[in-house]
Amino acid sequence: MIISLLCALVAGPAPEAPLVVASYSYPAFDRSVALTPLAGLVAEAAGRPARIVLFDTPDALSEAACAGQVDVAMTNLGAYVTMRDCAGIDAVAVLDTPPAVLDRYRGVLLARADTGVTAPAGLPAHMEALRYSEVLPGSTSGALVQAALLRTLGVTPDHFAARLHAGTHDRALEDLLSGRADIAALAENPWRKLQETEPARAAALRLLWRSEPLPPGPVICRQTDGVPCAAIRDALLAHKASGVAQALAEGWTETEGAERFRAYEEAVYEPFRAP
Repeated sequence: MIISLLCALVAGPAPEAPLVVASYSYPAFDRSVALTPLAGLVAEAAGRPARIVLFDTPDALSEAACAGQVDVAMTNLGAYVTMRDCAGIDAVAVLDTPPAVLDRYRGVLLARADTGVTAPAGLPAHMEALRYSEVLPGSTSGALVQAALLRTLGVTPDHFAARLHAGTHDRALEDLLSGRADIAALAENPWRKLQETEPARAAALRLLWRSEPLPPGPVICRQTDGVPCAAIRDALLAHKASGVAQALAEGWTETEGAERFRAYEEAVYEPFRAP
């Protein structure tokens, strides 16, 4: 026992575990690449290693953050809304996204024309015969804002005859075009592109609803011993973090073209709350 104790004293304290810098996967982007410069900044600010972890969905990211398994994360709006009230979660910066990109980041609800549904108000009476495709659990523009709309009508996505998770916005649109679904929730960009490039196919669909512009999710930090959130925030907001911002922005459609971070503004996000 004495020998073991002496060995421990000579060896010194065990190295600190790496900080976890996280987000969620999406097939169209290599988010491990997008997060690498952020992980480097976090490691430098904290004076300890950092490792990247990607969760399967925004909901899974939120659950891990609330469970204390994540130290710093790039969120989407949906993930942030569901984790913002968890202990220690603090929004530290937001990608400064060009106004034109921000204006395009909206969710839409589309229907096949042959359903006969022309407005959201017509859905509740027919939902038991309609199949619904959304992007994935926790997708802001491809699930959550449409679910919020449905709640105002007294129903939820589970009231549809079938509820599909397409995996991407383009696939949700394809579910509709191919006849695998009757109603689809997705971001506006694929719908706009279809109208521009294939108007004949777009004519088979109906726009039921279009959301207001949605803010991108902020970078969050977990306030706890060993995680210097103030230093990480200051490093993100410094001019030299522009490379980190540009790399991160390339991992999300809704932040395309951002070149720097800006301070988090609570007033922008206050209207968005978990149900």
